[in-house]
Amino acid sequence: MIVDSHVHLITDVTGYYAYKKSAGAFDSQIWDADRIVRLMDEVGYDRCFLLTLSGLYGFNDWRAANDDVAAAVRRYPDRFVGFCTNWPNQDPEAAVQELLRCLDLGLRGVKYHPWLQSFPANSAYLYPTLEVTSRYRLPVLFHTGTPPYSQPFQVMEQARRFPETPFIVGHFGKLLFLDAVRSAGLCPNIYLETSGAQVADLAFAIQRMPAERILFGTDLPVGGAPAGLWNLAKLRSAPFSPEQRRLILGENAIRLIEGVRL
Repeated sequence: MIVDSHVHLITDVTGYYAYKKSAGAFDSQIWDADRIVRLMDEVGYDRCFLLTLSGLYGFNDWRAANDDVAAAVRRYPDRFVGFCTNWPNQDPEAAVQELLRCLDLGLRGVKYHPWLQSFPANSAYLYPTLEVTSRYRLPVLFHTGTPPYSQPFQVMEQARRFPETPFIVGHFGKLLFLDAVRSAGLCPNIYLETSGAQVADLAFAIQRMPAERILFGTDLPVGGAPAGLWNLAKLRSAPFSPEQRRLILGENAIRLIEGVRL
């Protein structure tokens, strides 16, 4: 079982992806549910955490982007676990109401990109939403690795404040991977997602934290099938035991979703 914990549904290329399209980048395209399932089949992935991309840009309709994720989950319920987003820095209570609406739609996690959404990961604007995620043990995935807003230690502040919420440090913290590993060592409710990690980073981490809190992730469909296959090769090149590799590639993610209490 291979579960990718970081895949984007791209329903609108407005913003950065519009720039990439003008530059001729092949991944600046619409990636709907059907295309993503074909990509997953091509690289051999069984399931994924499906996140919006367009909803992370404030000039797009992020509620409609959540609806798009929910529709994709309804279309492929055995392939997608849907995550919503919201904008707590605009209106914390409205963010809570949107999260509750998305739970009714069948979504089972929250994604934040503080660098794009213009609030630090440790912002008090998040507290009302995180009270809800704590109540239901909903996983919260943060993009990290682009200071000043998206830092692992900022996520750690929230993890200490809301110990019942599972927090996923996206991209392994990128260049801040030392902070990411240290955060996971200090907080048992922090998980690291591998899309930004190098093999040496993974080797460093497995000596300092349990494999049960590492999640395989890719940031697909960016990079297409070559990126999906490369991320698999990276995991298989790291010094994990067969049991650790099995946990990281899928079992940890499944256990995280099974822990949601609604």
